[in-house]
Amino acid sequence: MDSMRVLVIGAGAIGSVFGGLLARAGHKVSLVGRQAHMAAIAGRGLEIRGIWGEHRVSNLMTFTSTEEVPEQRFDLVLITTKSYGTGQAVHQSYPLVSPDTIVVSLQNGLGNVELIAEAVGPARTLAGRVIFGVELHAPGHVEVTVYQDKVMLGSPTRAVPQQRVEAIAQAFTEAGIPSEPTLEIEKYIWGKVLYNCCLNPLSALLECHYGELAEHDETREIMSQVIAETFAVALRKGVTSMWEKPEDYERLLLTRLIPDTYAHHSSMLQDVKRGRKTEIDSLNGAIARLGGELGLDTPTNTLLTRLIKAKEQLQSQDSTSGLL
Repeated sequence: MDSMRVLVIGAGAIGSVFGGLLARAGHKVSLVGRQAHMAAIAGRGLEIRGIWGEHRVSNLMTFTSTEEVPEQRFDLVLITTKSYGTGQAVHQSYPLVSPDTIVVSLQNGLGNVELIAEAVGPARTLAGRVIFGVELHAPGHVEVTVYQDKVMLGSPTRAVPQQRVEAIAQAFTEAGIPSEPTLEIEKYIWGKVLYNCCLNPLSALLECHYGELAEHDETREIMSQVIAETFAVALRKGVTSMWEKPEDYERLLLTRLIPDTYAHHSSMLQDVKRGRKTEIDSLNGAIARLGGELGLDTPTNTLLTRLIKAKEQLQSQDSTSGLL
């Protein structure tokens, strides 16, 4: 397709892969991210390695704030910030959004797309389900470590013309990121939420990789309870699921999804170790909040949310006191 002007806000691991591969495919890409990472890319280019090959991309514009971006209008804005940064990211990008711009959430959790649509309108908002893993090893260096399925793109309200969704999915695929348009993006987003709610907090609390969670009766039972509660909330909310009952998803998780990402550590664990805020509020916290609104008990998701918040606070205290 024709070259697009693409802005990536929150260009860490995932955002760098999208931006770097789109630039390599001939699109005009601007990245907004942390200072050290942006400086390294500006100086030496972006190195992408891993299961999708080795690439060095030098034709990227880099910024540490949207205020630095030269005044222009973008065809595509990709939001890849942590979920708690969505509101700020949309606010900062608004001056760079034209009536024809499409804004895509490529984030974890629930609530991101609604925030974006509130700001720019449903007709300019897409949701993306991303289910490949990337690690940022050092400024300017990212590695694609695991791939489980295609990126799914869609308009939750179907307000974006499907032809436009198809064109963006095609651009991603041609850049080397397998992608597919869908009219049922909500069920894919909730499928990713299920996966993250089961694995992220337990991996962070127990400081282990995903594979270990499937090997113990206690962690399997906790994951089973998370799945049952999340299914109940989704059903009460009227969300269409890809699985008929919780047991179907649990079987898939234990026999395929966890084995496919066996040695992976959650980004939530990395955030906790660095004393950073996690995305728990848009994952298990969102399930607990929605459960309360819908009159459903979610004791396991509620407890995991509280434990992660406690660990965040303890880790942050250790960090500021010089114990780390």
